[in-house]
Amino acid sequence: MVNRPPNPAPKPSATNTTKKRIVKKAKKIVKTSQLPTENSQQGGRPVLRRKVKTKKTSSGLASKLAIAILLGSACLVAAFAWVSIELMINPDKVTWLNKLLPAWVKSLTHDENPQTLPQIQSALEQQGTIAGDILPLESGEIETFLLPVFKQAHNCRSDCREIVELRVYQLSQNLELKSKAEKYYTLATQLSITGPEESFVVSPSVDATSENQGSNFVLPVREIGRLEGETSSSGIWLYAQGKHQQESQAIAYGYIFHYNPKRTNLQLMLSWTSPSGQLPKWQQVTGGGAKELVVDQTVGLEPQLNIYQVKPSNFVLNPIQLEQISLQTPALNDAAYQDALLIAKSGLWTPAWEWLQFIQKQRRDKIPAAAQAQIDMIRLHSQLTKAQADTTWASPSQQVLADLIDGRWGKALQVFQASPQNAQEIVTLLKADRGRLWNRVETALQVNPRRPEVQAWGALIIAVQQGQERANTFLEGQTQITKESLAYIQTLLAQVISEQ
Repeated sequence: MVNRPPNPAPKPSATNTTKKRIVKKAKKIVKTSQLPTENSQQGGRPVLRRKVKTKKTSSGLASKLAIAILLGSACLVAAFAWVSIELMINPDKVTWLNKLLPAWVKSLTHDENPQTLPQIQSALEQQGTIAGDILPLESGEIETFLLPVFKQAHNCRSDCREIVELRVYQLSQNLELKSKAEKYYTLATQLSITGPEESFVVSPSVDATSENQGSNFVLPVREIGRLEGETSSSGIWLYAQGKHQQESQAIAYGYIFHYNPKRTNLQLMLSWTSPSGQLPKWQQVTGGGAKELVVDQTVGLEPQLNIYQVKPSNFVLNPIQLEQISLQTPALNDAAYQDALLIAKSGLWTPAWEWLQFIQKQRRDKIPAAAQAQIDMIRLHSQLTKAQADTTWASPSQQVLADLIDGRWGKALQVFQASPQNAQEIVTLLKADRGRLWNRVETALQVNPRRPEVQAWGALIIAVQQGQERANTFLEGQTQITKESLAYIQTLLAQVISEQ
């Protein structure tokens, strides 16, 4: 007999295989997505964790977005309502909208009712103010002009008018009025003015230790004009100024404005004061091609020039600003450079300039623009102090003062020792010092404590103001002084004591 192989196992049908796959997938889905909550344990429907979380997040974001849209819409409605009311009641208050609109949009000013110059003057008079002389802002035919508005000051004997507002008018674009003989103008922009306080005006000429620092009384601005001089910036620069008499000083003070014709924007750029009575002026200082604005705050023989550069700004209506060149933060990370700036801040401009020249020669890489601006500022001050020291003064005290300001310590000692009369006059000078000379001595010794002529002037100032005992204490504290220098300074102190 032939042994037959056993019957092969029956092949599973396609239907059964498909059912098994479906069941496996269903179980897998239930395992991964079912949330084991109290309801599921009791036979309730399974809750899907991910779906519930997504729904909550989506609904929360939608609610916040809806609230934000509602609040924004409410603010816009309120703003539009306010502008609409102002347009009906007082359109002049919203003339600033013109600066934000393109040129083809109709002006929001009283272009429907422009005025002639006599009508403008009459309207201002009815308001209790006075129209000043117009200042054309363009060459040729007067299409744009600045009009200062004055007010009569009370309890005033002479020169009683003060500027309270600046207005810019433009020729009306109304076609019907252009054909008339008289010119009609519309108000383009306006700016109210209040004068500076007395404390600001007198600040450069008042010592920090003085009891009279000036009051908060507002001083009037009486004059407006164009700031002459070519600049690389577009637009028109204007100044407003007043005068304040303090003892023998006629101090000038005021503001600097810039008018941007593209946006019809008049902006206050700077408040200034000058004890020497000088107007700010454009001057080439840094050598970068563009001129800087220089405000002269010199007091006596102490030069002090505030220098401002025209820099770009993010302000749309007037994209420029005035930025002062300052010595407070060294623009170069170099110890020698920082020492030079320290000396310059004390008023020793020429020694600082000489030091900086040496640094420039030693450096191989290019000096940054900010550092170069600081160097040029120091150079300009040095030119002034050097010219003063080179001058022959009739008064010994003035000669010594000019020498000390320029850092000529040895030459000043020669003048002091020249005659007893010189010594007596110089003692009076040292008594009157309120820290300007002493600051120079202190800084010079901080940078280089081995200079006997500087040590001598330090001892002389202390002896005159505080007595010989304090002067000797000062000399004892000088660790870098030699016996020869100490003996020499003691002879100078004896001369000072005999003059007191």
